[in-house]
Amino acid sequence: MEENDSFRQGLEAVREKARANGNQIGVGEILTCFPHRELGEEDIRRIYRYLEEQGIRLENYELHDTRSVSVGEPPLTGEEKAYFQMYLEDLKTVAPCEAGEEAILIQHLLSGDESAQGRLIEGNLHRVLELARRHAGQGVLIGDLVQEGNMTLVASIEEYRNAGVRLAGEPLAAFLEKKVEEAMEALIREQRGYDRAAERTAEDANRLLALVKELEEEWGRAATLEELAERMHLPEEYVEEVMRISYHAMENGDRRDS
Repeated sequence: MEENDSFRQGLEAVREKARANGNQIGVGEILTCFPHRELGEEDIRRIYRYLEEQGIRLENYELHDTRSVSVGEPPLTGEEKAYFQMYLEDLKTVAPCEAGEEAILIQHLLSGDESAQGRLIEGNLHRVLELARRHAGQGVLIGDLVQEGNMTLVASIEEYRNAGVRLAGEPLAAFLEKKVEEAMEALIREQRGYDRAAERTAEDANRLLALVKELEEEWGRAATLEELAERMHLPEEYVEEVMRISYHAMENGDRRDS
């Protein structure tokens, strides 16, 4: 409850700052309205919806830190743009690992220094954001790509450390980029597979509903599950599941209409 109250107070602060600035606000100013909260993707979505509801314009934000963040990739949606800008703003105070520092950190990492591991994770967050931006616009929200990339980053640095001398000759930056990129591409493939499966299910649901109506008119009775499956050349278990999904969707539609 206190957390929600704190978030509402932050939104009110956003509104007040925007009103004082011609009903517009910058990313940095938004972040100052939530000083004791690390904003997650859902928080950013709520803030973006609030800006739209209040008619508040998000000021253009220059991608000033171009050391590791590329520009010119596929355009982002409104919410994704807000997430990207706020995350980039958060990274302003985090310096990417330079080659010299990284070499020293790797030596400490392989000797078991946990503080080196933390700095390597922190110093490569820019790299994850760059890769997420590069893979945006392929069916997965940039926030999900960043989350997947950050988890992979932590696991990959741990893997590099545990491998010891076996990977010591391989540049850490290239190793991390390969691992993170593979994880993001796998997430995109998984989402595409899910989308295709959902499309096929929707198509089968439409065929099923049309067949139910057709056979009822032809036979003067409701067709059995076995008859429907035979006509559709599909397993009974699958037809039953499609039927359940279809009726559930229709019930939800009726509730929304009432």
